[in-house]
Amino acid sequence: MKFSYNWLNSFFKEDLPTPNELADRLMMRFFEVEAVEKHGDDYLIDIDVLPNRAADCFSHIGIAGEIAALYDLDLIFPEEKLNESDDFSDFVSIDVKEKDLCPRYTLRGIKNVKVKETPAFIKKRLEVCGLQSINNIVDITNYVMLETGQPLHAFDGDRIKGKCIEVRKAEKGEKITTLDNDDLILDGELIISDKNPLAIAGIKGGVSAEISADTNFVLLEAANFDAKTIRRSS
Repeated sequence: MKFSYNWLNSFFKEDLPTPNELADRLMMRFFEVEAVEKHGDDYLIDIDVLPNRAADCFSHIGIAGEIAALYDLDLIFPEEKLNESDDFSDFVSIDVKEKDLCPRYTLRGIKNVKVKETPAFIKKRLEVCGLQSINNIVDITNYVMLETGQPLHAFDGDRIKGKCIEVRKAEKGEKITTLDNDDLILDGELIISDKNPLAIAGIKGGVSAEISADTNFVLLEAANFDAKTIRRSS
């Protein structure tokens, strides 16, 4: 997985060793570092995170935690700022029909959204990690995933049909057009749905509720899906 050296550095008061020195230390005590490459004023550090550490190390915070242990440093976590007001339960409910395959599914409503260009520092960090900037809403979901390890997905709340989001298996023959314009015929995959498939769970969103320049109300999804099911569907 690709990590930004500057991003890792942001979790500490002290400056970290140089990227190459850090890579050598990680190689000796942690995982194999496959590459260290200069990327503008930053460095890409490509770390081969093994599957048994995916849960805690597929994120910048996870790797920063390992660095803190290696160098006996204190971690500085990002500040959480959240102002909650309206209850969106009257707008949309959640029905998880496959609880064994989705033990946790959450939505948060965000209103008065303005879709625009992403701040430069976020774009730079995403680019180092191999992701292309799209817009501020899509980019922040990717940013949080790379920072914390928790995937997110944003739906345009005004394009949801009906008042219920279901997590269920697709019926044979159901169709979805994905965000990269692939027309797929489904057969038993775990999906997110209103009256029709909105996304293939943990894999790809659909165009029916995608974020656009006109989006004003976002439903933000954070969920945990069964890894084997997602891998098979992918």
